[in-house]
Amino acid sequence: MSAGALIARLDRELREIWKAQGDLTRVCTMNIEVVAPSRELLERYTAVVDDVTASIPARAILASLEPDAPNAIEGEVSAVCFPEGAKKICSERIVLRAAGQNAAGAASAIEAFLVPELPTALVWLGRVHTDDPVFQDLSNDANRIILDSTYTSIANIVHVAKWARVQPNAPRIADLAWTRISMWQELLARFFDAAETRPLAEHVTKLSLKQAGVHGERLGPEPALVLGWIATRLGWKTSRLGHTVRFKRPDGATVAVELGAVPKPDGVAPSTLASLTIEAAEGDLSLRGTIERELGTGNAESTRDADVVVWKRSVNGGAEIEHRVRMGANKAAKWLERTLHRPAVDRAFDESVAFAEQIVEDGLTIGGKA
Repeated sequence: MSAGALIARLDRELREIWKAQGDLTRVCTMNIEVVAPSRELLERYTAVVDDVTASIPARAILASLEPDAPNAIEGEVSAVCFPEGAKKICSERIVLRAAGQNAAGAASAIEAFLVPELPTALVWLGRVHTDDPVFQDLSNDANRIILDSTYTSIANIVHVAKWARVQPNAPRIADLAWTRISMWQELLARFFDAAETRPLAEHVTKLSLKQAGVHGERLGPEPALVLGWIATRLGWKTSRLGHTVRFKRPDGATVAVELGAVPKPDGVAPSTLASLTIEAAEGDLSLRGTIERELGTGNAESTRDADVVVWKRSVNGGAEIEHRVRMGANKAAKWLERTLHRPAVDRAFDESVAFAEQIVEDGLTIGGKA
């Protein structure tokens, strides 16, 4: 079947769905395009998108692109309805699978199903090549481009962000890893909430970050973004001496930055942020705070709960205050939904990515001191 014939068939089937089902209410607030490099990944991510459209009614267009497979293009449409009951609110799901030469022209097939005059979010799973014609065509219509550096790298996010800055339509770039570290940002800020310790934020002396993995690996997206966020919020700058990167506070003092690794249990994504320790001192006042994630697979029989972090703080070397905080269900749908709800313009993210760009250029690896 040709791409044109497939589009015509799917469009006809969409109309038939709404004609046949009088108890369905069609609601659409935006277009969500999802592009995956394989059928398998697209199939796994379909459930993620279905969960998201339960709270953000949308026309979801999901496509897999496999240019090295035999020529083929196929697809199907369906209504995804919530809640259960007599009257259902429904979104539309359109799935396209393009292979071989059909993959190169997939953008036109995807664009044919966009609902006009509604915002469009492009969710690109996998590494992004900004000269990819499919990515270029889809990004022209997208208000937001959502990536997940877990599937790529922080270097790829930096590259795409630099590319987006010079595009005529100026698409906004978002990273699901940035959404995932929001709890870490909140917990870190709590160390300095009290009036007594608030001034110590300007006098950090040491920061330690650990990720799931092994020594010698490059710094992962989550710890790189956390480091970028802390540095930009506190006004740190980088300087170099030989092959060493140094972090300087606005008052000129050096902040010791240590990057470490902890074993990665099965089921935990590579380079997941595992722990953070921050120390600050000024005069007779000092603070030490730690946030440690109980990495695991969620299998209670063999591992700890990966969604719990332990927060500890001590002032002047005194007794530690400890809290156990649940980060919430560790589901891709939650992160995508929260990212779609966040403001498209996020200055803190842009500045943290720009700072991470310096880190990427310096090639910081796990297991050393900066």
